[in-house]
Formats: sequence, structure tokens, C-alpha cells
Amino acid sequence: MARSLALGLYLMLADRGAPDVRPPRPRRPDGPLLWVNAATGTRPEAMDQLMRGLAASRPGLAVLVTSEATPPPEGVDCLTDLPPPDRGPSVRDFLDHWRPDAALFLGSDLPPALVTEAHERRLPMILADAQLDPGATSFWRRGMVASVLARFDRILARDTASAMALQRLGGRSLPVERAGHIEAVPDPLPCNEAEREVMADLLCARPVWFAAACPEAEEEAVIAAHIHAMSHAHRLLLILAPTDPARVEPLIQRLTDEGLIVAARARDEEPDPEVQVYLTDGPTEMGLWYRLAPVTWLGGSLAGPAIRNPAEPAALGSAIVHGPAGEPYSPALERLAEARATLGVQRAADLPGAIAELIAPDKAALLAANAWVATSAGAEAVDRIVGATLSALDRAV
Repeated sequence: MARSLALGLYLMLADRGAPDVRPPRPRRPDGPLLWVNAATGTRPEAMDQLMRGLAASRPGLAVLVTSEATPPPEGVDCLTDLPPPDRGPSVRDFLDHWRPDAALFLGSDLPPALVTEAHERRLPMILADAQLDPGATSFWRRGMVASVLARFDRILARDTASAMALQRLGGRSLPVERAGHIEAVPDPLPCNEAEREVMADLLCARPVWFAAACPEAEEEAVIAAHIHAMSHAHRLLLILAPTDPARVEPLIQRLTDEGLIVAARARDEEPDPEVQVYLTDGPTEMGLWYRLAPVTWLGGSLAGPAIRNPAEPAALGSAIVHGPAGEPYSPALERLAEARATLGVQRAADLPGAIAELIAPDKAALLAANAWVATSAGAEAVDRIVGATLSALDRAV
């Protein structure tokens, strides 16, 4: 394999000196060993999803995780070590001790000496969650980066733009494919199916929207949005879940003063046909309400912080409306927005129009379908990376 001048000079300088003195490493276990190296900046949720995927697909597999900053996932058994300094003696000492059978590198911060030495030992290597901005790579280093990339058996890029950038850098023969963004996808929230059937019968196909985990500061905006939307659909029902169950009684009074017909789950009342607002017991039975409501307002997202993970309604077919303050779920909301899977508003005054727009079943259904596709893609990315890694391991052993 051709080696760039820059890489050759780098390796020559990296080969000087002796291995670093480090605490004794754990003993290498018997049998196959998969090595997972997480680059600086690897997201903990990505590491968590991949490790859980590996554990589910290959129970009992010995896995070594090396990382400078990303903590190993909780609840998954694995060996841990620091990655070696990128100098020849330290790299050889590391690989001599662990003798991994295959390696999965996460991220795009690649140590040239480590990758080159592993390749020379015929270690199958997968690069995943790879992202690259070719403009950030100097002309001098482009050949070096391309040479390092060429030593991987498969490269799974995070997105289409990264895949194209990697291909341009490494040439047509570079084994690049788009795997997608590794997303932490929670299991669908459960609900009592018998309860859902009873509630669905009571709603009689009425238009419904759900204010999920609504803080007191957003109650007025939600009430105003509902009153406005009812002028477009008089049978519209709002299911309102306050963040604080103690807010139920004050809300009953506030909504009654507004002339709205209210029922509350805390009073064992049902959302009968004449009821216009149904108050839940707070942040409970969320899986039930997401399933019943085609549209969900993400509570807390007007002023922050957002209180519920947008993946929850997305996984259960409820279209998402949200404000500008999505932390700590802003990355997930940005990806859903890119997939045209949410409707964002910038201020409370915009919420009535957004809810009125989504009353139309076809518009809510389109957002919900896009959200489900975008959310499930995260799980598909994990499956592809796990499958590629285990295939490489099986070929090696």
C-alpha cells in the first residue's frame, strides 16, 4: 500500500524513544477480543448505543474500550484501557499485550502510528461515525490522511456530506458508505393497552393534541393556542400534562374561568365528548397520551429546558411542535428538523397558528411519519455498524 511522504516522516519521528511507563494493564482474556477505540469528542450516547448493540448481538464477547475522555457505558461489561501515545514503541507495546482480533474506531481523530501498526499486523479495522470537513485538512496532510484512511476495511460515515468528503479525499477505491447518525433511541414508552382502547373509543376520532410536561410558565401559551385552534375545529381536545401534579386544581379553575369544559384524571373523570380540556395526573402514563394524540407540544421548549425527549413522541407516531429552547435535546431536535419531522415556533404568540395548522390530519401525519423514519434511522445506524464489526471479527477468528 502506498504511503504518503508526510505519513512516512510522521512514522519515522514517532518511532523514537521507549514505551511510556504506565500502570499494569489487566490480563487479556482468552478467546476473541474486539477492540473499540473512541476518539476525542465521541458522544457518550453513541458509545452507549453501540456497546449495547454489540452485547445484544454477541453475548459474552470480550470487548476492550480505549478512550481519553468518553466514559464506558454503564451496565455493559467491558475491559478498559487508555489509548497508547501515538509513538511506535508505545503502540507496539499496547498491541503486543492486548492482541485484539478486530478493531472498531469511532470518530475521525485517527492516530496514524496506531492505525498503521494495526494494519501491518493484519488487524481488521472498521471506522464508524466518521465525519470529515476536507477544508480543515491542509494540502500537506491530505495525502497522510488519505493513506491512513486506506488502511481501514470499511468506513461508515455519519452523513452523506461526510461520505462524499471522505471519498474525495481517499479516492474511489476507499471503502466508504453512509451508515447514518447514531442516535440514542429510547424504547417506546409503555401503556395499558386496555386503557388505550377505552380512551380511543371515548375520543371517537376527535382531533386531539397533547401538551407534554407543560411547565407553569407555558400554561397561558398552551391555553391561548387551544382556544384559537378550537375556532378551526370545535371538537378539538387538549390533553394537558402539567409538570407539577399540584397544578391540576389551579388549572381547573383557570380553564373554567375561560369558559372551557374541563375534566381531570385525578378526579376519575373521562374525556367525554363535551370535554374540551383533559388534565392528566402530571408526567405519568406518557406512553398512553402520545399514542392518543396525533400532535404533541414539547413542554419547556419555549424558555428551556425541554423536559421530555422528543424521541418519545416520535417513536409513537405523534407529530412534534416545539419552541426555540430545546436543551438538553437540541441535537435531536435539529436532526428531526432536518428530516422535516417537527414544526418549530420562536415565541408563544406563534403557538396558536402552529396548532391550528397541524389540526389537518394529513399535515400531522406527514410530520409524524418523517419523525418515525428519522428516529428509527439511529437504530439502523447502530445495527449496520455492529453488523460490519462482527463480520470483520468473524473473518479474523
